[in-house]
Amino acid sequence: MNRATATLATATIATGLLLTSCGPTDAAVTTRQSAFAPTAMPSVNGAEAGVGASDFIRFVQERGTSEQRAAVVGHITGVVRSAAQGDHRNSYIATDFPQSDDATTRAVVNAYLAWAGPADDAVMLVLYTAPGTVMGAVELASWRNP
Repeated sequence: MNRATATLATATIATGLLLTSCGPTDAAVTTRQSAFAPTAMPSVNGAEAGVGASDFIRFVQERGTSEQRAAVVGHITGVVRSAAQGDHRNSYIATDFPQSDDATTRAVVNAYLAWAGPADDAVMLVLYTAPGTVMGAVELASWRNP
């Protein structure tokens, strides 16, 4: 099975699971380690990542929940929206967290989804810890309206 087919199959299953839930609340977003997530955050222009991070943080400060503010403000070091990854696009968030934590990961993902909206054409959102390991990943197709 090629990568595109596997991604589509995963997205289809995730969409079906999401349709049985209430919507993209903190409890509904499922983050996981993904075989398709790059194991390290791709190299990007540092200025681009910094601008994305400051815009994201500002949005969360103004409109985020208390959980989202606690997980995002002071902890996000880079955000790259919709960067090319092979034959598709992914979005990436770098944090200063030393290790993954499910509640924190869900709060960051939900804040990102509120900020980026359904217009983000990325297939997957991947979060990274300070040491650069995958903190969590979510297939964005499972969040968007079918």
